[in-house]
Amino acid sequence: MRKIGIVMDSTGYLTNDILEQFQILVVPLTVNIGNETYPETELSNVLLFEKLSHITGLSTTSQPSVGAFLETYESLFSEGIEEIVSIHLSGAISGALRSAKMAKDLASNPNIYIYDSMSSALGLGVLVWAAAEWAEQGLSASEIMAQLQILKEQTELYFIVNTLENLRKGGRIGGAVALVGTLLQIKPILYFNKHAEIDVFDKVRSRSRAWQRVLDELTRALSSGKRYRICIMHVNIPEQGETLLNELLVRFPEHDVRLFEAGAVIATHVGPGAFGLTFHPWPIA
Repeated sequence: MRKIGIVMDSTGYLTNDILEQFQILVVPLTVNIGNETYPETELSNVLLFEKLSHITGLSTTSQPSVGAFLETYESLFSEGIEEIVSIHLSGAISGALRSAKMAKDLASNPNIYIYDSMSSALGLGVLVWAAAEWAEQGLSASEIMAQLQILKEQTELYFIVNTLENLRKGGRIGGAVALVGTLLQIKPILYFNKHAEIDVFDKVRSRSRAWQRVLDELTRALSSGKRYRICIMHVNIPEQGETLLNELLVRFPEHDVRLFEAGAVIATHVGPGAFGLTFHPWPIA
């Protein structure tokens, strides 16, 4: 019987096959559309944007409650889990991490390890995926936490948006705020800076050039000769996502390449049509 439980919030966007294979539990953030509130795990991007077309303004998001985390932790302990590793999106842009820490203080068992990914979307998801694999291999929670710190330093996330307006209105734009109102035809490439805030990595003139710029960073990383896990993510553009996936499968057949869709919380903040890339060495030495 496994001894380590792995928990994440819903902004990691791992596919159901990964969640089920490694028994990863997800505590959802909520999305508010007009007078309606949905757990993110129950709201597709198609439904999100359909509902947004009938209201004035944008959707908003909320962190999970302390109770939601506590219920998840206690359910794992009741099943015989001895330790829990709980991994979450950047504490600089969300209160989810704070809720998890408060739930830990209330739990019947103190063996809960809370980890700040200092990222979001697949930047968070790939760390959870790795932690779950380490748990399967028999590592302890403290060993997993140490490995996460090493892997986080080697994990890169870049994403490309059509507009910064959603991020600005949501108050999550960080160092990218200087670009608001000056974009014109510029396509900003965003990333999480050393303060775990959303910031501008580079500015280019088109989506195709932005993608090529991100591929330059991937190629630079792959020059190390290590095998990489490469994750493409998109927001409600599945056909373009498949095109990018096929391109990478052809160019980098020796690496582990997967396609994911970022869900309604990220969609709320970056808008439709955003896409990006997350990658890190896997397995790590």
